[in-house]
Amino acid sequence: MKSSFHGKIDEIPGVYVDNFENAEQQGARAYFLSHYHSDHIQGLHSAQLLDVLSKNNITIYTTELTSAIINDDKNDERIMKYVRGLKMGSTLISLPGLPEQNIPDLCLNVTLIPAGHSAGSTMFLFSTTTQNILFTGDFRVYLNDLPSYKHLHVGDEPIKLDTMYVDTTFLDSNYENFPRRSESVEKMIFEIRMFLDSDETNAIALHTSAKFGYEFVFNEIYKRLHIKVFVGSDKWRFYSSIPNLVPGVTNNEKSTRVHLCRNRSENSSHSSCVQNCYNNYLFLHLSAMKWLNYKEEKCSVVRVSPKRMDVCFATHCSKKEIEYFVNYFAPDKIIGFPNEYKRTRKRNELFDDGRLVEKKVKLDKKVDATLLKLMFK
Repeated sequence: MKSSFHGKIDEIPGVYVDNFENAEQQGARAYFLSHYHSDHIQGLHSAQLLDVLSKNNITIYTTELTSAIINDDKNDERIMKYVRGLKMGSTLISLPGLPEQNIPDLCLNVTLIPAGHSAGSTMFLFSTTTQNILFTGDFRVYLNDLPSYKHLHVGDEPIKLDTMYVDTTFLDSNYENFPRRSESVEKMIFEIRMFLDSDETNAIALHTSAKFGYEFVFNEIYKRLHIKVFVGSDKWRFYSSIPNLVPGVTNNEKSTRVHLCRNRSENSSHSSCVQNCYNNYLFLHLSAMKWLNYKEEKCSVVRVSPKRMDVCFATHCSKKEIEYFVNYFAPDKIIGFPNEYKRTRKRNELFDDGRLVEKKVKLDKKVDATLLKLMFK
């Protein structure tokens, strides 16, 4: 997949995020990775990057969990030598100067802030003595939760952002709203319970749109139904290394009637996923892209066919959430990716004298505590 971001942080020469292509031409001082999805790791495992990292002793900074995911996926000591996993919060990083460009050494304060997109995902707040630059990466932040992001506030006020690099995947009028993931999962679990209870030969096939990011779903199924989700050996190898974070999965096929499915269609055989297939499957497809013009009063789980239900499960912000997030911080400069961001609302539409006007935006008071705990670990 094509990288969703070009990689370069213009305000800090030599800093690149979520794009590792053309490494020999970049003059990088440090790389950063927000999460391990295919459209954010272009060039990460290339010989060219490895050569540049080794010659110049450059580090790739990411979260501790993403570092573990990289190691699990490739098991390559050569690249892991240059990957450093950071804890959430602030870390002071020393960047070497670039003499050929008359750029001096720099002490850069990097703050990792939970992105709520997938396990291990993070935003990066880059702070120097003169500016603050926020790179969101892919993110999902609920409107009412913003004040709880302490690293993005001074007291009760949003920090001053000079530049914001913001994920605009769903900055489209067709995606004005998405439901909370907890709401969708609650309705999905109700359907799972009904289907499994109706016949002991029934089983569930879960299909997800990405490799990681659905750990909350597995854990909630286990919490509510006391049923674990069977995953293949590739996923189990990693999940078994973090059992405290993802207790809702198993590699014991015989202990459960729910499996993570490789199929894209409800009409496909499940023999590639499990050795012993059941008579009747309910295929549950979790995604966001197909949910055009979702209205808050609509149900987030719909039956598409007798054997299939679609679940609206968004790991990116909706258009309303993106615009609200940007207006809340009101950065001087906005760079959207993969789509350009154009200011469509003035700050005073959401604020009055710099303070949030909640009556202007319908906010759900419920905070997704379980999801936050998992995503923010």
